[in-house]
Amino acid sequence: MQSLSLHETAAQNAPPDLEVQISELEVFLTERRAELVALQQELRTFREQYAQVVGSRLIELGEVERAIKDAEARLFDLEMEAESDADENAAFDEAQPLAIASGKTALRKLFWSVARLFHPDHATDEREAQRRHTVMAEASRAYQEGDVESLSTLLGDEQLQFFCASQGGDDVEEDLTGRLLKLKGELNTAEFGIKRIRQDGLYRLKLKIDGDSESGRDALAAMAENIDRQIVKARRRLEHLAS
Repeated sequence: MQSLSLHETAAQNAPPDLEVQISELEVFLTERRAELVALQQELRTFREQYAQVVGSRLIELGEVERAIKDAEARLFDLEMEAESDADENAAFDEAQPLAIASGKTALRKLFWSVARLFHPDHATDEREAQRRHTVMAEASRAYQEGDVESLSTLLGDEQLQFFCASQGGDDVEEDLTGRLLKLKGELNTAEFGIKRIRQDGLYRLKLKIDGDSESGRDALAAMAENIDRQIVKARRRLEHLAS
């Protein structure tokens, strides 16, 4: 089921319609939050299992491989080549922060574009300030979580802009609309958390291993055995270099 977008406001609906939307949204939000909590627990449990069965072996293999590289450098006088590799790695490492910084800069600019449009300081009265504050709370959430899609939606939502700038209206409808906006913002947060977990590489590995398990195959144990064989082979190589 698709998540409800924040920009689908109900400012022009009658209060009974808003109450129905709010009631339905509260039920859906409860379901999505429960799903998010369940996914978080699944990933946490699998991460601990993976670290215990596979992670420790990968660390050991990495240590042996570094020892082999050091031994080869001493034996074959490869210090200069090692330095060259280090320079290349350093250049790669320097490029990564630049890419990350560029993404953060774009995210920051998008957030400030939203802030210039919806900031409560631009309100003409207290009601408008409260409406703008609701939108800015969602914008802040999106900025902190790197949710570019939500920020872009806020920025391009003309209906939401009209709602924030409009004045007057019934107090009950005003409160209901604010409640609806708040619930949709909370739903967006839950949906983003679910999406982030489902796209996590470790979670996708978990799904694959679960599928193999249904076929009677212990994929995690097979990974561990494969790494053990690599460790044995690497240690033999290290012993050969030492002799």
